[in-house]
Amino acid sequence: MVKTIYQTVQKECPQTPLVLYINGNGGPIECMTGTRVDVVGLDWTVDMADGRRRLGNNVNAQGNVDPAYLFSPLPVLTDEIHRVVRCAGGRGHILNLGHGVLVNTPEEAVAHFFDVVRGLSYDSLFEDDVVVDELEPLTRFYS
Repeated sequence: MVKTIYQTVQKECPQTPLVLYINGNGGPIECMTGTRVDVVGLDWTVDMADGRRRLGNNVNAQGNVDPAYLFSPLPVLTDEIHRVVRCAGGRGHILNLGHGVLVNTPEEAVAHFFDVVRGLSYDSLFEDDVVVDELEPLTRFYS
C-alpha cells in the first residue's frame, strides 16, 4: 500500500517529499526503508539511536522527543531535546515531537521547545570527537 501511494505521488508530484509516520510500531522499521519514502517519523517509544541505525543512511528520520517532556521543568526538556539530536546524529534528521502536542501542554513549554531548537549549535552538540556530516535537510526539494 505504501509503495503504491509513493509511486502515485512521485508520478504526479515528483518534488514532494514523503514522510511516513509509524506511530506505536517501531518493530518493522527496517521494512520502511524499502518503501522509498524520504523520511520515516519515529514516535517517542523508539530509541532514536536504534531507529537511525535500523533505518540506515539512505532514509531521513523525524522525531522523536516524548511530548510528555513538555510537562517537565524547562531544563529537563532542553536536555531531552539535546539527547534526541545527539542520538539522531548530524545528518538527515528533522527534530520534532514523537507525537502531537498533548492536551493541556503549557504554552511556555511549546515556546521553549522552539526556542531551543532554533538555538541549537550542532558544532557544540557533536564536539566530543564524533564525526558528523553536515546536516542534510531536504534541500533537494527546495532548490
